[in-house]
Parts: sequence; C-alpha cells; structure tokens
Amino acid sequence: MDSLVTSQVGIKRKIVSQAQRLAEKLNKEIEKGNDTTAFMIAILLAAFKDYMDIMLTITFIGLVPGVTFAVGLFLTSFLFFFMLRKGWFLKTRIKIWFWILGLFVDGIPAVSAFPMNTLLVLYAWRLTKKRKARAETKLRDLSRLTEREINQLNNDISLLEKSSAGI
Repeated sequence: MDSLVTSQVGIKRKIVSQAQRLAEKLNKEIEKGNDTTAFMIAILLAAFKDYMDIMLTITFIGLVPGVTFAVGLFLTSFLFFFMLRKGWFLKTRIKIWFWILGLFVDGIPAVSAFPMNTLLVLYAWRLTKKRKARAETKLRDLSRLTEREINQLNNDISLLEKSSAGI
C-alpha cells in the first residue's frame, strides 16, 4: 500500500515538473510574439534591402551581373541570421524559402523590384504571432492537458505551429 502511494506521488511530481518546463517554453514563445522592437528592426532591414533592389533596378546598375546578388547576399544573410537568432524560424521549410526567394529569386534583375524580403519578414512575423496565440491558449489550458500532450510539446515546441486539434 505504501509503495502504491509513493509511486503515485512520484508520478504526480514528474507530471508537475514536466508541466513547469512546458510553461517556461510557452512563456518564451509568448515573449517572441511580443518582441515588436525586433520586428521593427527586421522590417526596416527588409525594406532597406528591397529599396536597394528597386534603386539598382531603376538605375540599371542591377543589370550588371552579380551586383544585385552581392548586395542581396550581405543584406539577406544579415536579415536571416537576425531573424534566426530571434527564434522566428522554427520550420526548415521557412528557412529554405527565405533563402530561395530572398536571395536567388530576388537576385533576378526584373524580379528584384518586387518587395520580396519585406513580405518574407511579414510572413515570419505572422507565424510568430500565431505561435504566440497558441502558446497563450496552451498556457491557459495547461491544467487540462494530458501527460502525453505535455510531453509532446516539451519535446517539440514547434507543434504549436500545427493545428490545435491534435495537440
């Protein structure tokens, strides 16, 4: 009888410990969604890069092979690593599209006049805000989550980006 009670107490402590770790992770996701200063810096960097692309296209300097690519490589790399450091890129698919659209497609002279980087930053911010909203919901409903759901989120917080139906 004593071992059964001790076992149940141990299980409850384990679940509480896992829930506390999850609450910390969810609070970090909420902080990312509230970091409007970082978003403003990222949107300004992206707008500056798009402005440079437009100016290079208008002045025909961008038609010289490699000029648009060289400017794009520096600014896109800086923007990518800034956003990566802020935790806005959890999905590998977004990282790949950022490089493909932000550097290679945007390096094509006629296409470079389109504000591709600004749109990519806005999209990443939108995903961050959605993740924040889901984290707030999970944090509010933490007491109703099952042990399985808590473990899944502890192991992979990017599950917040998926539909809330499964988790």
